[in-house]
Amino acid sequence: MRTHLRFALPVLALAAAGLLLDGCASTPLAPKAMLTYKTVPEGAQLFEGSVALGMGPVTRTYLGDGKSNTITTPDVTAVWPSGAKTSFYTLLTVGDDRVATLQRPADAPGLQTDLDNAQKVAATQAREAERLKALQHADQARASSRCKDQQSGRSMAVADDCS
Repeated sequence: MRTHLRFALPVLALAAAGLLLDGCASTPLAPKAMLTYKTVPEGAQLFEGSVALGMGPVTRTYLGDGKSNTITTPDVTAVWPSGAKTSFYTLLTVGDDRVATLQRPADAPGLQTDLDNAQKVAATQAREAERLKALQHADQARASSRCKDQQSGRSMAVADDCS
């Protein structure tokens, strides 16, 4: 009797797993597409209608209606500090993951204002990247076996990067 039970349990477990997977396979995924908005020069604020999305780049996920394989994005407007603006919309195919670049109109006044702002944005992004790199380095140091030994009391070595 034990022999039959020993073989029956794995078979039952496999059957249950198959039913669970079959249930997952029949559930359709939501029809969606992603679009990342970038601006040139950097530093423009993005708006979808009257809703502020933030400063580019911004990634948006758009849901389809389930009837069509295409998704029409709403108008997104980029506004630079000078007041220059441009709008954009597109048709996406379900499953897309694309990038759209919104270019500042060449004939809009205040180009130097927007270029100066783009330099400030780039400098801020570079400082943030350095800050995140330093945090990651500190996290890696604290996770090292040397630091763990020190924290557990197994090592008396002094290591400033472990605190």
